[in-house]
Amino acid sequence: MGAARDWRRAGAILGIVGVLIVVPAVLTALVPTRETPVTRGTTIRLTAPGRTPDTIEFSGVDGWQQRPTGDRTTAVLDGPNGRILLVSVVNGVTDFDAAAQWRRKVLGAQAFPVREDGGKVANTYGFTGPTCRGETRAGVCAILGNHNLAVSMLLSGTDIDADLQPIVYTLRVTS
Repeated sequence: MGAARDWRRAGAILGIVGVLIVVPAVLTALVPTRETPVTRGTTIRLTAPGRTPDTIEFSGVDGWQQRPTGDRTTAVLDGPNGRILLVSVVNGVTDFDAAAQWRRKVLGAQAFPVREDGGKVANTYGFTGPTCRGETRAGVCAILGNHNLAVSMLLSGTDIDADLQPIVYTLRVTS
């Protein structure tokens, strides 16, 4: 009789633990990600603590939806045609070529593997660097340097003709 009671108690405890694990997971799956619409003329600002300058901003994403990241160094935006834009800034760069190679590896971990495609891009605000493409998925990217900062930009999605240049041209250091 005591063994049957122990099995019932163990079953009840196991059931409670299962509910505590399953219910939050189901609720998380059902609740949509809170996104903020990017209104016309809005700039997105990212800060990588360290040496000055440490802050960059960009625009060109009017009408997109910005996802919360909880990270001041990274922005993720959902755009038209299933596009996703991932922008990250790092500080303390002294060897840009090594930083660009490292940032391509980071993009591979954050999204999907990318390879340098031999292109270069620059803007009037002093950012310059190599361009790259997705190896296993449609996407274009650029790793840009200015002062002690390196910025990686990855635009992915279903549209193979996606163009990062309008966004790259707005990228600038703000502090």
